[in-house]
Amino acid sequence: MRTNEERARLIHKRTAEIKRENQKKKQRRLDAVCMAACLLLIAGIGALMPGWMAGVAAGGVSHASGAASLIGSSAALGYILMGLMAFLLGVCVTVLLYRLRRRKEPRRREDRDDEL
Repeated sequence: MRTNEERARLIHKRTAEIKRENQKKKQRRLDAVCMAACLLLIAGIGALMPGWMAGVAAGGVSHASGAASLIGSSAALGYILMGLMAFLLGVCVTVLLYRLRRRKEPRRREDRDDEL
């Protein structure tokens, strides 16, 4: 027979395991949503960018003397869009990699605890 202290310890241990499992499930869902958002952003940009660039290219560059002439014409919009899209893509990839790294950290901690 077990004492009340042993039962209480087992209950706390099982409760902690259940909480960890629920947290892992929630983390997996959030990771899946982040990955889907990143892929959707990349696919959306890939699908829409040719149309945007065609509209910008129709305006043309007024002076072919250098890059400074792009600022005064509508072609600058293309560079602005490309810069924003590259930034968004970088943010998405950074968030995705950060989440994947953070997801692996608990496994490393558990491995260290098992070694002790």
